[in-house]
Amino acid sequence: MKLDIASYQGSIDKPAVVFIHGLGMDKNIWVNPSESRILGGMFPLKILLNKKNTVENVDKIQTLFDDLRQRDYSVITWSQRRPAGPIDSAVKELHEIIIEARKMTNAGIILIGHSRGGLIARKCLFKQDKLIKGLITISTPHKGSSVAKIAKYLSPLVSMINPLVPNGDKGTLSFSIKRILDFLKSRALKELLPDSNFIKSIKDGPLNEVHYASVGGTKPTLFNFYNMSFPDIFERVMPENLYPEEMRMGKGDGLVSAESSKIPWSHEHYNFAFNHAEILFDKDVRDVLGKIIERLT
Repeated sequence: MKLDIASYQGSIDKPAVVFIHGLGMDKNIWVNPSESRILGGMFPLKILLNKKNTVENVDKIQTLFDDLRQRDYSVITWSQRRPAGPIDSAVKELHEIIIEARKMTNAGIILIGHSRGGLIARKCLFKQDKLIKGLITISTPHKGSSVAKIAKYLSPLVSMINPLVPNGDKGTLSFSIKRILDFLKSRALKELLPDSNFIKSIKDGPLNEVHYASVGGTKPTLFNFYNMSFPDIFERVMPENLYPEEMRMGKGDGLVSAESSKIPWSHEHYNFAFNHAEILFDKDVRDVLGKIIERLT
């Protein structure tokens, strides 16, 4: 089965940039965000975006993929066959994408991974391709994420929120919460826990030929349920000592903590006051990443 690829051939004298999406997402998060789905295809991406602060029109979102294409960089991305499957399966697909990227440039390859996509890129670098000259990760849980632990606290939200919701909407809200609960209990998400076998197995280190840069978010609010923000509503059902850093204002983006988002040996790291999705589309963030890529050109 062929991979579902989106690409643009730019100047062969500039690096080719490979984009890697995160858990439960698809290539559209880079090429057509208004069509992208999250949480394994359950919800549209735009529910995570603050329209006032991120973009004026969520149906016309600009991405770094767009920026680089306009600057005549070769860019390529794909939809992982199993977006909520094990990381190793996506690593094999990335190797296939890198083979295609080699044909697009004489100036090396830069990998950009969002969320779990950054870990896929790191795992790929275990077997280094000498053409790879840069790795940029965006909201990647390099030290793991504790969010999967909250699944057992989510069930009480159904009974807590339902009385606040009009009768006609109760089924839809309950269904949505159940889908989120199922996702939080998924094997793929548990693979990202700080004490998981996968996180413990990452024993890579800096490669001399590769420039490392990372970006993290510090605004944990992801979306609202009837004027009750997520993940703030967890404060009502979780003990204070168990409330994860990923969900604390100024400490995380709702899914990944700012501390975990930093590559341990990063040459440069930046934090921005955005959530896990908004950070991909803000112009200031894109400008910082664009300048990093220019320095590697």
